[in-house]
Amino acid sequence: MEGTVTVEQALSKGRWKLKYLPMIATFGCIGGGFFLSLNGICGGWIYPVCFSLGFVLGWLVWSYFVTKWKIWAYENVRNINELERKAVEEQLIWSSGSWFEKTEFKNYEQKQKLKQLEQKFLEKDIYKDDISIPKETIIYYSRITIIFLLVLYLGISVLGGYFLMEEEYFGLLFLGFGLYFSYCQIKKLSDKSPQIVINDKGIKLKNENLISWNMIYNDRVYSESSGKNSTNYLAFNDKKIEIDDLSIQFKKLENLLHIYRVRYEKNNS
Repeated sequence: MEGTVTVEQALSKGRWKLKYLPMIATFGCIGGGFFLSLNGICGGWIYPVCFSLGFVLGWLVWSYFVTKWKIWAYENVRNINELERKAVEEQLIWSSGSWFEKTEFKNYEQKQKLKQLEQKFLEKDIYKDDISIPKETIIYYSRITIIFLLVLYLGISVLGGYFLMEEEYFGLLFLGFGLYFSYCQIKKLSDKSPQIVINDKGIKLKNENLISWNMIYNDRVYSESSGKNSTNYLAFNDKKIEIDDLSIQFKKLENLLHIYRVRYEKNNS
């Protein structure tokens, strides 16, 4: 049974149990408070009560399911180091040793099972080569993305100019914002040099020397969320490169990191 579930399959199940179900419980409780108040069953005092109860209920749902999910996922996923890292990044679970980890519901048998599964974290994650991947991948700015953003920022500039013509001086903010970011996109559009080069020797960033795989650590592709916005990054060593405006998809770049490292290790074994 071990290794029969992929990392993405396990994360998909985890999103449902550890993110969506707690959200349903939380907002369901809050919605119940609105229903009771709007129908005259309870007064306004019900709102803070249901908000508090909703948060607690959502946390209890997460606390109940998280241990069950961990045991199932750690038993059936081969690359559990990658699984744990991504689960923490997606905020499905808390990092090991975190205070919040202590709020997970665990009976004696579950504690013992998780302790046994800790041995799997000592095993190195395994990845396979893919002959469809070329010897080298060169990544440029995505012209489609840059042109779309350029049109958007030029539109903001025009809107700012219109407000100024109407003597609405806050239009200066729109105009300045639009012109500055339009200039940034024009610079990117004129830059035809590779931004990232990846092969079985290592990773080369623009205007930098190639870094060999044996000098690269903690390489990963991940997302950072701020409110409703999310930004994707390639990170390794002390470097962090935004990839949203590059000609590469998140999952493809992540796969390339695994494949080229496998080829390096094979060539230098």
